[in-house]
Amino acid sequence: MPGKKKSRQRPGPPVAAYTFEGPKPARMYEVILPKKLGYFGKFEEVLEDLFDEQAIREIPLVRKAIADRHRDDPDFDEDAWIRTLCHASRGYSIYEMDGRYLSAAGPIDERVLVIRFIFHNPSDQADPATDFLAVSMEVVNHLVAHRFAQELGVEEEIWFVEYPMPKLSIWRKTPGNSEG
Repeated sequence: MPGKKKSRQRPGPPVAAYTFEGPKPARMYEVILPKKLGYFGKFEEVLEDLFDEQAIREIPLVRKAIADRHRDDPDFDEDAWIRTLCHASRGYSIYEMDGRYLSAAGPIDERVLVIRFIFHNPSDQADPATDFLAVSMEVVNHLVAHRFAQELGVEEEIWFVEYPMPKLSIWRKTPGNSEG
């Protein structure tokens, strides 16, 4: 027919199937530190240690916490606790901000790094032995913020912000289920 346009379908990318999880309980933390070139090695060391059980065991604050827990609970499972600490932080994000704050000497402009952690339990049912939300404060406070404070040792303040009641929703790709 004259005047009727023929519809052309363009091949598009494959359509993948996703399942929706959530919203479910989560906790978010941010550690805020001045961005200084001399700190980058320490940033890398502290953040890489989050994924190494042996490195976690060697942190003085963790060794003290283990000793205290053994004293308070003779059945304390040190290996399970360390494993949970190691697996709880499955990642982090880093971004930078410019800001101004008031010091005793007056206003100071400073660029800071913000390290953001979002914790959630992998399933809807929290297993008391591996409840990542329960240990999230310990992970970020002991394994990150306190380590920066102690090991850098020069900053007047290192900020640690907790967002205790966020909800997390995830669109998770369904394995092996895509259409062309």
